[in-house]
Amino acid sequence: MPQIYAATTDGYAGALAQGGTWADARDSTGSDLGRGNTRSNNATSYAWAAYAIHTAARGGYYQVNRSFFAFDTSGVTDKLAKATLNLYGSVNGTGDIIIVKATMPDLSTGIQAADFDAITGFSAGASMAGNVTNYSAEVSSWSTSLSSGYNSIPLLKDALSDITDNNVFVVAMVNYTYDYLNVAPSSAIEANGVYYADEAGTSKDPYIDYTEGFSNDIMGSDRDKNASVIGLEAKKINKLAGVTGA
Repeated sequence: MPQIYAATTDGYAGALAQGGTWADARDSTGSDLGRGNTRSNNATSYAWAAYAIHTAARGGYYQVNRSFFAFDTSGVTDKLAKATLNLYGSVNGTGDIIIVKATMPDLSTGIQAADFDAITGFSAGASMAGNVTNYSAEVSSWSTSLSSGYNSIPLLKDALSDITDNNVFVVAMVNYTYDYLNVAPSSAIEANGVYYADEAGTSKDPYIDYTEGFSNDIMGSDRDKNASVIGLEAKKINKLAGVTGA
């Protein structure tokens, strides 16, 4: 089964609102440093890769962290029957997470503080449900380096299409219970740790594995997109020629 490893531009972006509100942290644009925005695109791992917290400590604060990953999918031109995102857990596994479509990083520019809200369809003050593109279902269990390590997350149809259609596949890993649903935690902490591509070697690096083929068609054509009998779409031919778009 072919594998694609994440670019070393991956990492996390976070926002902390000291003495502020849930919205101050969760809806930060990533450029308001007064709210304690942070980021790292060279971390090897992070225990709070997807994170949502409200605590009375240090005068009270809310904090939200999200992790972002980019994959070079220029070599994938055929339809996919299935694909799995594999993330190696680190330390914490107390929260539910979900994988959603993102716009940053790319393959050359590391994640920045301003990319905190670089999620396709994200709208400040609104739940991500129904607004963003879900690349996975809710993930309610999380393995860490202290247990079995890798978390294998089945990717949904929109993700399969984007892997095939785009030269770069970009995802965000976010806390589901509070961040994704935009529910202010009253007094709670959920944290999930992960390893990034900067970890030495590849034994803990994020990667995608996939299977090419057609999962719902006996002729090789895609009924949903009216592909040809031989299973080729114009956008796939363009991708082979180095042209983006349909």
